[in-house]
Amino acid sequence: MSGYTPESGRPAEDPTPSDVAPEPITPVETGGVPTTDPAQREVVYVAAPVPPRPHGNRGVGTVLAVLGSLVFAALYSGVVYIAFQLARPDTGTSGFIDFIQNAAFWVPTGVFFVVFILVTLVLNRAGWWAHVLGSLVVAVLVYLASIGLLLALSGVVSVASGSDKASFTDLATQPFLIIAAIVAREVSIWIGLGIATRGRRVSARNMDSRARWEQEQVEAKADYERANAGL
Repeated sequence: MSGYTPESGRPAEDPTPSDVAPEPITPVETGGVPTTDPAQREVVYVAAPVPPRPHGNRGVGTVLAVLGSLVFAALYSGVVYIAFQLARPDTGTSGFIDFIQNAAFWVPTGVFFVVFILVTLVLNRAGWWAHVLGSLVVAVLVYLASIGLLLALSGVVSVASGSDKASFTDLATQPFLIIAAIVAREVSIWIGLGIATRGRRVSARNMDSRARWEQEQVEAKADYERANAGL
């Protein structure tokens, strides 16, 4: 509203906008974080490329080793049956039935089962030559471990019944243990051939997967360098 001044006899004019002092600007708190900082950058974390995990041969090898144990039991009992028929044709069948029900059959069979699986797990994707050497280990362990377990069982039986305990020499010269060692070697060799064949295929697939992954990394690096060169 205009005012009246007696000196001039006319109303006073309103002050112009330039005569009015500007109001102070109160800064707005933003929590100490600049909201419009052009230098602010977003950090992106990229996972490093991971090479393909090589596949093993232990699973299938264990299955084949279990099947090999069944083959060992069949061949072992078959060879011993033939030996009984040749040595005692009149009582061979009854003697064989007693053998099947005795620890002389089950101990070498159980030892072969455990030893062959352990050797298979250790060799994994090794070649057949390794299984040929491993078959010697299997045969020796089947022979010696069977003698040791049968001696332990003989000691238990002798204590319970008062009979004489079997000696190491008595068991070491038993034909059934020699047969068990020979059959163990043959079975582990030929089952090992199947395990080694499968292991060779697995190794070839692992090498192909690794080569493809490395080629993809080279191509990705080349694409990245070409993209940055155009900036």
